[in-house]
Parts: sequence; C-alpha cells; structure tokens
Amino acid sequence: MIIRPVGEVTGEVEAPPSKSYTHRAYFLALLAEGRSKVKRPLVSDDTLATLNAIRAFGASVEGESIIPPEWPKGAFIDAHESGTTARIALAVASIGGGESTVNGGRRLRERPFGELVRALRKAGAEIEGERLPLRVIGRNLRRRDVEVDASTSSQFATALLIIGAKVGMEVLIKRSVSRPYIEVTARTLKAFGADFRREGFDFYIEPGITGTSFTVPGDYSSASFFLAAGALYGRVKIRNLDPKDVQADRAIIDALREFGAEVRVGRNYVEAEKGELRGVEMDCSDFPDLFPVLAVVASYAEGRSVLRARQLRFKESDRVRAMAVNLSRMGIRVRELPDGLEIEGGRPKGGQFETFNDHRIAMAMVVAALGARGESVIPETGSVSKSYPGFFNDLRRLVG
Repeated sequence: MIIRPVGEVTGEVEAPPSKSYTHRAYFLALLAEGRSKVKRPLVSDDTLATLNAIRAFGASVEGESIIPPEWPKGAFIDAHESGTTARIALAVASIGGGESTVNGGRRLRERPFGELVRALRKAGAEIEGERLPLRVIGRNLRRRDVEVDASTSSQFATALLIIGAKVGMEVLIKRSVSRPYIEVTARTLKAFGADFRREGFDFYIEPGITGTSFTVPGDYSSASFFLAAGALYGRVKIRNLDPKDVQADRAIIDALREFGAEVRVGRNYVEAEKGELRGVEMDCSDFPDLFPVLAVVASYAEGRSVLRARQLRFKESDRVRAMAVNLSRMGIRVRELPDGLEIEGGRPKGGQFETFNDHRIAMAMVVAALGARGESVIPETGSVSKSYPGFFNDLRRLVG
C-alpha cells in the first residue's frame, strides 16, 4: 500500500462491534443453559476463530443464534493468531468431555500460556505442555478455588472466570495487567445471568449461565485509530460508542486530552479535534492496545514522551521493537526501553514501514503516514482483518 499525505482528516464513521465483547459472548453462549442470540457481533479473523471454536466444542450456530451442547465435547481448536480464543478455549477444554488440542499460528505459539496452564493444573486439569500446541484431557476439576498470576495477560483471568460461571469457582487474580478487560468479562457475565460476588479482583462465582440476547457494543480499540487521526490532522467523530462502557481502550479519551487534543463525548459518540500537542509520560499497562497509535501521536507532539506498558513485548508482535523500528524510519528520535519507548516528537517523514503481521501496528502506521512528509509504503496490510476488516473503507470516508 502506498500512502501520500493528506491535507486533513475529517468526518464521521461508526465504530465496529467490539472484539472483546464478541469473544466473551460467544464462549458464554457455548456454556449457557438454553439458546442465546449474539446480536451485531464483530466479524473478523479473531472472532471467526472463536465462532469455529464453539462449533468444534458442540454448539450449533444459526445466524446470530447459538444453541449450546449439553456439555462441551473434546475438540481440535485452531485459534489462528487469536490469544483470547486460545486461552478461553484451553479453559473450556479442561472441563470438556474428552480429549482436546488447542493450537494456533506461529506468533501465538510463541506467546505465553504458562500461568494459565499452571492454574488449571492446580484445579485438577490434565494438560500437556505450557505453550501451544496443548493437549488437554477434559475432566471434572477437583478444586474449585484457583489463584492465577495475570501479570502477563488478563486473558488468563478471563478464561477462568468464564469456566467458573459454568462449574462454580473461586478465582483469585493476582498482579493483573489490563484490568479493564476483566471488567469487560464481569459485565458480560452479568449479561448472561452469572451470579458472583467480588472483593476487588477476587471472584466467588456460583455455577449457572443463562442463555440470553446480547447486543455487542461499539469498539473503542478500533475507534482509537481514527480518533487519533482527528487529533493529529483535523476532526473526526466516531458514533456507536457508549461513554459509560468499561472497555480498556476508552482510555483514548483521556490520553488524547493529555496530549492536548480537543475531545468531546456525547451520549453515543466521541469526537476528537486537532490541538497543540505536547509530549506526555503515560503508563499504558491497563490499555496496551493503544500503545502503537499513542506512539504515533507522540511522534507528532512537541517535546519528549515516555510510553510504557509491562506486557507490550508479548502481544501479536513485540510492539516496543516494532514501533521503535518504524518511528526511526520516519526520522523520529526514539529510545527503546525494557517496557516502552522514549520518543522525541518532530515532523515525521515518509518511508517503508513494517507491520510485523500485527494489525495494530499496521493501522497505527497508516495513521502515521497520513501526515508524513512524502510518500509512505506499507507492504503488508492484510493483518487489519484480525480486528477491523472495514478499516480502509472507513478511512476513505474520512480522507476522500
């Protein structure tokens, strides 16, 4: 893809459905008592991996309706590159009826699963290995109290909470990153009738998930790229965003304001407008998916920015290294830290950028290229279909 700089980015688009909520709703529908309807789900590479996973476990899918099996059966699960799919599927396989294998693509096979595996084993699960592919013998768990270290990924906690709502469980979550994602899980559990109480991040869950009709809300993660574009180059309004949602990437509102952009929030929209941007210091540990696009904003902001997050090197790519490489190619002074980047803002120039097959790196570098001096080339853009297949169609509405 060749991108030439544009004068401004302006207009409005609708946020696509949330990937995080779609994953959770599908798995809860698999484990529910009775039929569910997941309305307006995101259709992307990752969510299709989850849809295929619940089919493999025995669910019948008829349009938006999902009819669960009496109990999940053993299955072969190919999560492709979806960490959420693989981690929740691993937990489901642990309580399933029969032998399962959970596997995925090259990068997913490199990503960590050990803390989740160890937590499931302590509960009585039989799992071979600590990285994909993982062989699982489904059984009744002997212990219903489990502690998990979620310092690498909050998905470990989400996986346990979801099966906990099926079998009943005490889930004690320690040192979690990305805590808002656990709040998304809790909100989705409530929507499916799960009964639990909590003390901070200790959950006490009664068994029982009720089939329901669940409408997937708009996705702040996907919206963040165009909100950043508005903050850099013009004014962009994103509809279909609930201002009271608990999504992690709702943090884009405060983050852009901290940089100096004008951000307005309405009943079902967020609008970002160009402002005098200045460097910031920010811990992105609760919203690591915003790191790539916030690094782009920092590269245009006046002065020095420091962006950190503990889990950045364990995502679809090593996002610290990926953004360091690309911003350096734009002529931006950047220093790589163990857990983030130090960025000296300036006037980025065009160049050839690498996505590292990471959808969020791809979308962030497209946003970066829109205002760069000169032409930019991004050889690979197909990875955006992992989370936002309509990204380029929506982009054309704002720059056309």
